[in-house]
Amino acid sequence: MLRTGEHYLKSLNDGREVWVGNTRIDNVATHPLTRAYAERTAEFFDLHRKPELQDLLTFVDEDGERRSMMWLQHANKDELVKKRKYHEFIMKHFVAASCPRTPDSQNYMLVTYIDDPEPWEKASIGADGRGLADNIRNFWRLAVENDLVVAPHFVDPQADRSDPNAHANSPALRIVETNDEGIVVNGVKSIGTASAFGDFLHLGVFYRPGAKGDQIIYGVCPANLKGITIVCRDSLVSADATEHPLSSQGDELDATVMFNHVLIPWKYVFHIGNPEHAKLYPQRVFDWGHYYALIRQAVRAELLGGLAILMCEHLGTAKIEAVQSRLAKIVGFQQSTYAHVLAAEDQGFYTPGGLYKPDIQLFNWGRVYFLQNLGTMVDELIDLCGRSAIMFPTEAQWQHPEMRPWLEKLNKGAVGEPYDRIKIARVIRDLYLTDWGSRLFMFENFNGTPLQTLLSLTMKRAEFTGAGQFTEFARKVVGLEVKQGSTEYDATAAYAKAQDSGRRHQVAAE
Repeated sequence: MLRTGEHYLKSLNDGREVWVGNTRIDNVATHPLTRAYAERTAEFFDLHRKPELQDLLTFVDEDGERRSMMWLQHANKDELVKKRKYHEFIMKHFVAASCPRTPDSQNYMLVTYIDDPEPWEKASIGADGRGLADNIRNFWRLAVENDLVVAPHFVDPQADRSDPNAHANSPALRIVETNDEGIVVNGVKSIGTASAFGDFLHLGVFYRPGAKGDQIIYGVCPANLKGITIVCRDSLVSADATEHPLSSQGDELDATVMFNHVLIPWKYVFHIGNPEHAKLYPQRVFDWGHYYALIRQAVRAELLGGLAILMCEHLGTAKIEAVQSRLAKIVGFQQSTYAHVLAAEDQGFYTPGGLYKPDIQLFNWGRVYFLQNLGTMVDELIDLCGRSAIMFPTEAQWQHPEMRPWLEKLNKGAVGEPYDRIKIARVIRDLYLTDWGSRLFMFENFNGTPLQTLLSLTMKRAEFTGAGQFTEFARKVVGLEVKQGSTEYDATAAYAKAQDSGRRHQVAAE
């Protein structure tokens, strides 16, 4: 079915325990600290029911049911591009691409499981043949049929890294008991985004040295299970929609989730007990989310460039050659980011389940490029604005009969109306010069994998040794024979490699 916004809002009043700062939230759908973002999510569902958007936002599945495009499992490049255009529309519709955790983003992280469920069951330790692969298939079906929102939680508490036993002894979530009903877990997941607004929490692990088998848990659980407390940071929502056109629309609210001896039924468990498996799969679960992140970053770069051009045209500086060269840098930033999206799609491959997956190295390098240059591009934009980024009147000042004539003269531009400059400046302030905007900047820098980890993954996940494919041309030029190299990637299990370059490995093996 296509869920309605009304149904979603009603579902949030389910007894879940949520705190925002020092305030306990009685109903996420109606409380002033959470209401705005809940309403954005409800709007997300209602958009899919608009007839004029049907072809863009929905598809008809093999059973003849119309579904949200967020559930499309793309079997070829054309379908992948169709999914990307869907994401782009959602991003641009919701708060100027400033909602990194809309439901389509959250649920994309489930794809690796449903694409190849068997390894999750076969590699488990302690599940005693309970059919975990079928759990994956059944939950996917449940999520699709009910348009569920499943919020990922993979990050464990920071620990003293100088102590090799620190992670094993940390308050990270762990299994304290298994029984016929399910697994009993206790501990915390230290950060997740939009957790308070999800139907289910998606539990996983980013492997750390020293992790024990009881800390390896992959699966889902309802957000309102007894013993779960969702503790969100203070809300950064602004109450004034005129002065703050973006930050007034809601805050996703990053959160820590506490589990006080919570029973998770077996039907929601995907994998437990195997640290070696956890070394292989967390990044691959997030591959789909990282491709999505690059799409979002390309859209955000487009907005940044557009704002720079609009402001410079209004200020009358856009035709100055020195300014044009600086604007060209920002435009080039967007073009280069977007080029990585297109290249990753073009160089995609087929996964074990027959999905068409964009090239991982290309979309990861696109994310690297964006993160390495975003701060510089924002600085360029602010500098090009001059005083206009921060020195502009409030709405009350603008409406004051004695101030208004002076303010109109002060903000008169080369194009458009004086008030246009204020509207541009308000958006720039919200995105780049407020706590709300700073949180978004930080999210981009640490979403899933920070820059340093992205760089190190290159040497771990691709065969970039002296004997690898990347150096083949150089070896030929200098006349070197192939000698066996060794990387962590070489020892990776075949089922995990198949998520990295799919049938390329199958062809090589044949």
